Amino acid sequence: MHNHQSPATVPPVLDCMLPDGYATVLLNPAMTPRQWRRRRALSFVRPTTILKGLFAAGLAIQVSCGGHGFGEKFGIGLVTLIVVLGVFRLLCRPPGETSFEYEGVPRLRLRWGEFYRRRDFDDLGADSRELVAELLTGVQTLHRSPALVWLDPALPREIHTVVWRTLCCLDRSREARALADEVAAELDTTDDLVTATRRAVDDVDTSLRKVAQHVRGCVVLCRAWEQKLRRHDLAARVSHTLATIPGQDHLTRLSQDSDALPRNVFAHVTAARDITHSGPLPWEQPPSEWPGAGHLPVGRTINTPNHEEAAVNAKSTGKPYRPTTSS
Repeated sequence: MHNHQSPATVPPVLDCMLPDGYATVLLNPAMTPRQWRRRRALSFVRPTTILKGLFAAGLAIQVSCGGHGFGEKFGIGLVTLIVVLGVFRLLCRPPGETSFEYEGVPRLRLRWGEFYRRRDFDDLGADSRELVAELLTGVQTLHRSPALVWLDPALPREIHTVVWRTLCCLDRSREARALADEVAAELDTTDDLVTATRRAVDDVDTSLRKVAQHVRGCVVLCRAWEQKLRRHDLAARVSHTLATIPGQDHLTRLSQDSDALPRNVFAHVTAARDITHSGPLPWEQPPSEWPGAGHLPVGRTINTPNHEEAAVNAKSTGKPYRPTTSS
C-alpha cells in the first residue's frame, strides 16, 4: 500500500449560506477546477461595489473639475455608464443563477444544474429526505477522512459522481411520483396502471437505496482504517514518550541517594542545638508539652510512636544524635 497525495481540490459538499438561508450543497462533479477558480475570482468582483466606485469617482472628477466643460462632460458620461451597466446587469443576469457564502468567499455565484441542495428533495417524502441526507453526509465524511490520502485519487471523484447521478435520478423521478399519486387517487388500487406506476417508483427507490448502502460501506471501511491510523499514531507517541521517562534503575538510585538526607539533617540540627544550648526540640519534649496538647480533653492519652520514644530516650543521654550506618 502506498501513501498517495490527497486530490483535495474543491469539497464536493459545502455547508454554505444561500440568499434564502443556510443549506448543504452538493456540487456537480462535472465542474472543472478552471470553472471553480473562475467562480471564486468572480466572487471577489461585486457589481454593486464596482458601480459604487465608478459613481464616487465620477462625482470626485466632476467636483474637482468644476467650471470646466471637460470635467462636467466626463462626470455626466460616467454616471450614464453606471446606470447603463446597472440596468444591463439586472436584465442579463441568468435566471438560474444564485449566490452563496462559503469559507470567507463572498457571494460565490453558481447556476442551477451546478449544484443540488439537500432541501431540494424535501417534497419527495421522508424516505427521500433520509436517502439524500445519508448520501451527502457520506460524501462529506469520505472527503474529510484522514484515510483519503491512502486511497486511489480517482476513487473520491468516482463516489462523488455516483452520488450526483443518484440525485439526478431522484430528481427525474418527480413526475413519475406525482403521476403515481394521481393515478392511485383516481383509479382503483387493483388497476394495472396503479400497479405499474407504483412498481416503477419502487424500482427507482430500491436501486437508489442500494447506492446509499454501498456509499455507507465505503464510509465504514474508511472509518475502520481511520481507527487503525489513530492507534498507530498513539502507539508511536506512547513509545516516544515512555522512552523519555527515567528508568527504574535511575529511580531506585535516586531514592537511595535521598534516603540518608533526613538522618544527616537531623544529626546536624541536634548538634547545633547542643552547641547553642537552644533547648529541646518539640518532639523531644514530653507529649503533654507538645503544641496543642492543652486542648486535649481530660483523660485523653497520647500514644507516642516508637520513633518518637527513641528520640526522647536519645535526648535523655545528653549526647547528640548520630545516625547509624546500615551494614
